[in-house]
Amino acid sequence: MKDEKTIKLGLIGCGGFGKFCLEAISKMPEIQMIAVADTNEELVKKTAKQYKILGYTNPEHLIGNSQIDMVHIVTPPNTHFKLALSAIKNGKHVLCEKPLALSLREGNELISTAKQNKVIIPVNFILRYVPIVELVKKIIVSSILGNPIRAYFENYAADENMGPEHWFWNKKISGGIFLEHGVHFFDLYNYWFGQAKVLWAHSEKRADSEQEDRVFCFLTHNSGVLTNHYHGFDQPKILDRQLHRILFETGEIIIRGWIPESMTIHALCDDAKIFQLKTLFSPTCFKILKNISPSNQEMRGRNKNLYANQYILLEHHSKVKKLKLYSQAIISLLKDQVKFIRDSGHCRVITEENGLEALKLALSASKFS
Repeated sequence: MKDEKTIKLGLIGCGGFGKFCLEAISKMPEIQMIAVADTNEELVKKTAKQYKILGYTNPEHLIGNSQIDMVHIVTPPNTHFKLALSAIKNGKHVLCEKPLALSLREGNELISTAKQNKVIIPVNFILRYVPIVELVKKIIVSSILGNPIRAYFENYAADENMGPEHWFWNKKISGGIFLEHGVHFFDLYNYWFGQAKVLWAHSEKRADSEQEDRVFCFLTHNSGVLTNHYHGFDQPKILDRQLHRILFETGEIIIRGWIPESMTIHALCDDAKIFQLKTLFSPTCFKILKNISPSNQEMRGRNKNLYANQYILLEHHSKVKKLKLYSQAIISLLKDQVKFIRDSGHCRVITEENGLEALKLALSASKFS
């Protein structure tokens, strides 16, 4: 039976991202903000006043509030297990920032305890809710460009606001780059290419420092796709940039931005495949790079006969800017989870198992490095 009641939410962690989430959530009719918590008393008072909600300096007091149905945990990774377990045992649903936990034992315990208490604990993997991500998934499933063969992600991230004492560099708190940040992209590539295993990984520290700022790993997916991920946190903010490249049998897709904002397709196509692509999305730019003569000339790749009459370029740019895309993705994820809370027959885009699978890959990569 469907339950259309408003979900009452409490958020733990009033830092920059916590406030970004609050701003997005405050626009949702499905959710009523009840309280925030943070150990910074001044920040709690300011945030609670701004949103006209309760404020706690002890997160356990928020968790113990009987009005609250769901707790959003926006705190450093080493706190996730304790806070989430407490919320679950108090009968609260949990939306957990990545990673789910810092060990498989903790992750499994959270999920099993959530099932016992009939609550949910998805990780806030917002990338699956970004339009370009779904568009790429449709292209993969449709086989318009043949099968995907190889993909990589290169993340040249900023560390401008993370000095040497920032908790991000302390692996006892963050778990390291693969856990604190890489799980987003392990999950994304699982979504695009199927489950994976880590073949090899490596990490580098800065000279004369314990700051591990560059990590790299190779994976193989059950679909046969080979992928690799590079994360470096060493750029000024103005140079922060990210790139995905997916190689198919008859083309490639290049995606820009960690919140994807644009994509470029190069492909061998016939008229039917061009029509298929244009049916999936409206390209910002379409160019015929080369007419292939004679028409539908036979080509070969991977021991397959391939036919095309044009080599084309398509570009697609989001009309929505990055921060708005980010906010919309948070809202879409929460709408998805609320639908499931109201109707257990609803099929969620993100489930608890996604958080656990990404955690497994991150831990496996960390062992190599």
